[in-house]
Amino acid sequence: YGDFMSNDEENSKMLFYIKMSKDLYDSMIEEEARKCGITKQEAHVLLFFSNNPNFSNATDAVCYRGFSKAYVSKAIKFLEERRLIKIINSDTDKRYQHILINSIAYDIVDKLKKVQNKYFLLLKKGISDDEFSIYLKVIGKIAENVMNKMKG
Repeated sequence: YGDFMSNDEENSKMLFYIKMSKDLYDSMIEEEARKCGITKQEAHVLLFFSNNPNFSNATDAVCYRGFSKAYVSKAIKFLEERRLIKIINSDTDKRYQHILINSIAYDIVDKLKKVQNKYFLLLKKGISDDEFSIYLKVIGKIAENVMNKMKG
């Protein structure tokens, strides 16, 4: 690792902080989802497609959000049954389906986005704009390292 020698305590802290942050996010989303009459999985999938309008198929949610295929498939099935989403087959490739959020889901999505914003505000509490800018640069470099490693 060159001059950088990380210690076990730092590694453990980093993994623990990531886990705590994910657990908090999941619990906040799950609580709001329950109030809206949907599952946490359905909420995650709705938020993914709402926050990422350039993505419109299940593979995108699996690839970019890290959900399992079964997780996304189950959520999509129930969202479609509730008519919160519409699935449209691709004209060019029948293997692909495009997922669109129906207007009756907009209120739910709005509530979930408000919770998502509360989560991010909570994370940023007590952090100056300069500190947050530095954090984004550091986490961006970490993401670069991860992507470079994954590429080979």
